[in-house]
Amino acid sequence: MFKKIQIVLTLLISLSIVTGFSKQDPIVVKEVEINVMKTAGILRYDIVLKKTKELNLDNSKAGDSPGHHMFYHGNGLNYAVRPNPALASLMELEQNTKYVKMQLRGSNNSGNFRAKEETILSLEYAIKKDSDFEGVRKSALDSTLLVLMGNEVISEIPLNK
Repeated sequence: MFKKIQIVLTLLISLSIVTGFSKQDPIVVKEVEINVMKTAGILRYDIVLKKTKELNLDNSKAGDSPGHHMFYHGNGLNYAVRPNPALASLMELEQNTKYVKMQLRGSNNSGNFRAKEETILSLEYAIKKDSDFEGVRKSALDSTLLVLMGNEVISEIPLNK
């Protein structure tokens, strides 16, 4: 009887370990810095990302995307910051989409990087005229970084952690 309980417990522990590793996000945020550029009316995110595993970057789905680039073919990662409601009310938003997306003014990233390496992602968004810049600063980190493969969200990472 004791032997059966021991075997069952060993199997349950093994299963939980394997399940835990398979649910791991493919990309994690290591560091986030925000800058509010009042003169330009820009909210800038500089985010250090680390990939925890390699991804198969083959996606050819078309359609409306929660990201900023519509991928009809080809490979690559796409990033976007999904604003919380307080931030969304202070920012210029994209039109003609079912997603709440801030108006992208600029970005830089490699689109892909090797597992176990880090990269810096920069995203700049337009602030509405006459918005409270301190409100933008306070709300900016309560948002979520979306990591997309093509148009499919593969990871949602809160920026306030």
